[in-house]
Amino acid sequence: MVDASTAPDRYARLAFLMIAGLLLVRLILVLVSPLELYADEAQYWRWGQSLEWGYYSKPPMIAWMIHASTALFGDSEWAIRLFAPIFHTIAASFLFLLARRMFGSLAGLFCVITYLLMPGIVLSSGVISTDGVLFPFWCLALYLFWRLREGDLGWIGVAGLGLAIGCGFLSKYAMLYFAIGIGLTVLIDPATRKAVLSPKGATFLLISAAVFAPHMIWNAANEFKTVSHTVDNANLGGELFNLDHFPRFLGDQMGVFGPVSFIALIAGLIFLRPKRALADLGDAAHAQRAQENWLACFIVPVLVIIAIQAVLSRAHANWAATAYPAASVFIGGFLIRARSWRWAYWSGIAFQMAVGILAITLAIAPPSWSAAIGRDNDFKRVRGWVDLSEQLAREIERLQPTVVVVDEREIWHGLDYYLRETLDAPLILWRYNPGPKSFAEAVDLADLDSSRVLVASYRSHLRPRIQADFATWQPEGLVAVDLGHRSNGCPLRRELRLYLTSDYQPLTRDADWIRQFKTEDERGQLVNTHIDRPEPCP
Repeated sequence: MVDASTAPDRYARLAFLMIAGLLLVRLILVLVSPLELYADEAQYWRWGQSLEWGYYSKPPMIAWMIHASTALFGDSEWAIRLFAPIFHTIAASFLFLLARRMFGSLAGLFCVITYLLMPGIVLSSGVISTDGVLFPFWCLALYLFWRLREGDLGWIGVAGLGLAIGCGFLSKYAMLYFAIGIGLTVLIDPATRKAVLSPKGATFLLISAAVFAPHMIWNAANEFKTVSHTVDNANLGGELFNLDHFPRFLGDQMGVFGPVSFIALIAGLIFLRPKRALADLGDAAHAQRAQENWLACFIVPVLVIIAIQAVLSRAHANWAATAYPAASVFIGGFLIRARSWRWAYWSGIAFQMAVGILAITLAIAPPSWSAAIGRDNDFKRVRGWVDLSEQLAREIERLQPTVVVVDEREIWHGLDYYLRETLDAPLILWRYNPGPKSFAEAVDLADLDSSRVLVASYRSHLRPRIQADFATWQPEGLVAVDLGHRSNGCPLRRELRLYLTSDYQPLTRDADWIRQFKTEDERGQLVNTHIDRPEPCP
């Protein structure tokens, strides 16, 4: 039987053994993974070829990290992804320290288990993403900010807090939710208000602003394109108020945080609150209530804002991810006081582990394994790029174009990475709009030699528009890779139709231009015209 005085140390050892063990496993998986880069990873790699204070759609930190890893280990997929599991290891360590200070070592252990086995983190530990780069800075800032609130942070820690917040903003604009959390804690918590409205509070705010300032100066010098892309991502120009999106939002969040953890989080935030301090309870209930309210300031605003965004327009599952570091700490404290929930929690963790092991097995196994259970669609974005690129390289060698043009952003990024050592001609993304709307559209074909252009088209409905921009149009076959089947039996295929063209003279992009490539269907509705459209699956 373990003595009670040694139990906290035991929980701490278990937590850090788990952190270290999962780091080792995840590093090995990154090294042996056969999965190719998906489009966003290839984009971040391209940015990392040059160091800037900003890039087309994101702040610079992810490109800086990829630049560092590839400078040391080369441009292979595993080198690009190397820091992904390391980032989450750092984040989990600071979350444990925070949960232990708030609720004790057992809560810290629960927090680490919740965070590292969260489905979103299991996925994010195998790919390089802006959330993964953000989280170590977010979690460090959360830990140091709590220590500042406790009055236990020296000047070096204050500088670290400012650096962590500033670097968080350089990682992803979602760090704005942390600023909202600071504001809310100042409003509801006297101890936080006193800490922020002090010389140390002013210092960390000034340092964070100074760290972030060069990126905003870069934005100002580049037409605020990173900021404007983030605004465009909200997609608020269409039909607003889609209440039917809300259930999907809830389902997505269960998928990211884990179903039992998410339900426990909502229950703890709304229904199962700590009892108010009573004479017979002493100060413990009051303290835990204050701590959970403080954490809620970094959870609730994110969930509410993204839920509203989902209803107004759309929201990707990971857009609320910044709620879950503090939520992991919250779950640790919740399970300390709500012991009856532990059986459900462990059942949920067991389920998540089983699903995670299955997903990892399918990721590293031959494609026939995922095909056998109808999960080819889950891996289509990270398979087939090498094969497709090799086929296209042979066609480029045969046709000798001056420029290669594609019509899909993901295709551009995939080919940009996998043709990096073989392609001599410029690779261009055809512009649907008058000006660039993505990093891949940065170069205008009008500025290049268009005497012999190879169009490698993925989108059949864009081909009539592309054809109209050129004086000649000659079919040259196709390149394609089979990626398995969807769960309904329809084939998954990445196919590029090839056309040799010349003399690029783009038509004016206006309403008449859009209409001229549409026809009426049998119901009298305007639909896109197509060239060489693949047979639709019944």
